[in-house]
Amino acid sequence: MFSRQSPAHRADPQPLHAASMQEQPPPVIAAASPPDIEISAPPTHSVIGQDLKILGGGLRLISEGNLTVDGIVEGDVLGANVIIGKHGQVNGLVHGETVSIQGQVSGMVRAVDVTLKSGANVEAEVHHNTLSLELGANFEGRSRRYLEREELVPDLVRAASEGRIEPAQPNAGPVPLTRQG
Repeated sequence: MFSRQSPAHRADPQPLHAASMQEQPPPVIAAASPPDIEISAPPTHSVIGQDLKILGGGLRLISEGNLTVDGIVEGDVLGANVIIGKHGQVNGLVHGETVSIQGQVSGMVRAVDVTLKSGANVEAEVHHNTLSLELGANFEGRSRRYLEREELVPDLVRAASEGRIEPAQPNAGPVPLTRQG
C-alpha cells in the first residue's frame, strides 16, 4: 500500500524560474450568499417583582411578550400573556390574550382566556371568551362572555405605538382601540 521510495526513485525538485516568481492575482472565489433564514426571537418574559410599586395616573405597562406582576401596579397592564402572581396587585385594566390571576385585581380584566386561581381576589368586570375559577378564588363583579375571540385580543403593537387603549365602560360593547391626541 504505502512504501518508502529509495533516494534514487525520488523526483528532484524543479528550480523556480523568474517568470513564476511574478505576482499572480489572487484567485477569485465567489462568496456563497447566506440562505434566507427568518430568525424569530423567543418570546420575552417581563417581571414586575414583589419589591416593585408602579404608581401613576393614566399609567400603562405594555409588553408584547409574557408579563408577570408580583408587585403593585396602579394603572393598566397589557401583554400577550399576563400573570398576576400570588403577591401581585393591579388597580386598573388587565388585558391580554390569556390572563391568569392568583393575586388581587380591582378594575377590569379583558382576555380570551381568564383563569382565577386559588387565592385570587378579583373585584372587576371580566370580559372573556372562557372563564375558569379554581376552588378558593374570590370573584366579585360582572362577567361578560364574548363569542368572538378577536374582540378580546389586544393589539399590542398598536397600543405601544399609540400609547393609549380606552377601557370599556360598563354595559358597553367591545373595547375599541382609539387614538387620543
